Amino acid sequence: MSPKDLVDSAASAAGSVAAVAANSGDTASQRSALLDKLCQARAAFDMNQSTQAGGQWLVPDDAGRVAFTPTRPDGQPMVIGGQAVTFWKVEELPAVLDALEAAINAGELDPQLTGSTPAGHSLPLERLAPR
Repeated sequence: MSPKDLVDSAASAAGSVAAVAANSGDTASQRSALLDKLCQARAAFDMNQSTQAGGQWLVPDDAGRVAFTPTRPDGQPMVIGGQAVTFWKVEELPAVLDALEAAINAGELDPQLTGSTPAGHSLPLERLAPR
């Protein structure tokens, strides 16, 4: 291998590392923004507010269930169990939101946060189901 090949290889590797670092920083900011939206949704639901900043994630019905429609920081729907909307019993909701927060912090939703669309990625429904 020539010295030029070594330099080119090192430069390519450095560029790859920089790209990964930049992407992880962006992912970290996306996670933070998603956690903020989750916090707002939880607070709005707890106070029985009908609207909240960034869109309404939680909509209760008269039968004791809640439509859960989380969105990315850019407003696109998150996908859980292949669905943009999932339904939960009101009493299950705190555990569901806690599980979602844990999934966000663990990076399980990162594939949906990066790129122009969350299409093709889904958090398994079982990940949020209360035990």
